[in-house]
Amino acid sequence: MDRNASFWKRQMSEQILASFITSNRVDHTGVVMGKKLVEAEIDFDDFESLLRRYEREIDEGKKNGFSRIMDDDMRIPVIYPELEFGCGQMGAIFGGKIHAVKDGVHTYTFNDPVLEDWSQIDKLKFDRENRWVKRILNCLKFFVENGGRRYAIQLFNVYEGADFIVSIRGSTQAFYDLIDEPPELRRLYELGYKAGVELYKMRKKIVKKYNESVFDHQDFSDLSCFHGVPLLDMDAYALCSPKVFEKIGFEYKQKLLNDLKGAKFHIHGAGYKIVPIAGHLENLTEIFLFDDPTSPKAFPQRLELRKQTFDIPLEMFCKFKDFKKALEEKSLPGGIKYNVFLENGPVEIENLNSLMTEVRKYRTTELSAKAKK
Repeated sequence: MDRNASFWKRQMSEQILASFITSNRVDHTGVVMGKKLVEAEIDFDDFESLLRRYEREIDEGKKNGFSRIMDDDMRIPVIYPELEFGCGQMGAIFGGKIHAVKDGVHTYTFNDPVLEDWSQIDKLKFDRENRWVKRILNCLKFFVENGGRRYAIQLFNVYEGADFIVSIRGSTQAFYDLIDEPPELRRLYELGYKAGVELYKMRKKIVKKYNESVFDHQDFSDLSCFHGVPLLDMDAYALCSPKVFEKIGFEYKQKLLNDLKGAKFHIHGAGYKIVPIAGHLENLTEIFLFDDPTSPKAFPQRLELRKQTFDIPLEMFCKFKDFKKALEEKSLPGGIKYNVFLENGPVEIENLNSLMTEVRKYRTTELSAKAKK
């Protein structure tokens, strides 16, 4: 945890971090490509079954022996209780009907448009007593009270910005709005920003003390996105021209970063085009670059991405053979955490620990990012 805390403090511009992932996949998504989405039934109030499901997954994960690897993973199980409510939860809070679909592996939610006519905008209010707000908070309280401190609790994204516009207006109309910029658009941005911040603070208050006892490391706790800073996504902006993020998204992301004293962004492969703009945000804790099956991967672009983001801590995925080769060649930019896929199952633990010795000795000067002026 010490190294991760130093990483977020921007004290590792000439050093690297590494964590190992046992998986046959070389992307993060787990989406079953080509599988048809079908409607799903979810009991959003069955917190007991959700907890038991997570506990089974945690027990299964303990069987792989990875706790003996001295890499930069914190080795504490993580659960995402609110993930069950999915991306449709913010729209549901404002009155949109929520739907659930599944692909055989994951379940996703979305909501019907809430605001189909701008004349209705004055009726939109964030209500702390809304049943969906209470449902989200009660879910977190249940996990805090019944989890036994066996894992850290990850809060769901602060669902604001263009993603909030999509939830409220519906995806097709939202993208028209982002291009046309009707006068009401900024009012909707402001509503999403304020609602997102308020809901995040309410959720953080519930899990903060619990998570701090799990981590038992104040710097890590204060800086991590479990509750120290929020997790933000850039999904909707990834589908737009970078100019959309530059013209309106940047402004509201900066307001949120200033208000909440940091944030961890996750940006999908289709959105790497907005990385150079995001690199100019202040108070950004980290950018996590998520590879997708059909988009360019981050690792081959690592030097350019490092230059575009100055000294902002970065995180990305790569294959074991590519990481090992780049480590030997000293072609790994500093200030980056590399999540390394072990494509053929676990390499011997002794070999991985030997490799981590090289990781921790690694220094790069010519490739280290310098803070922007």
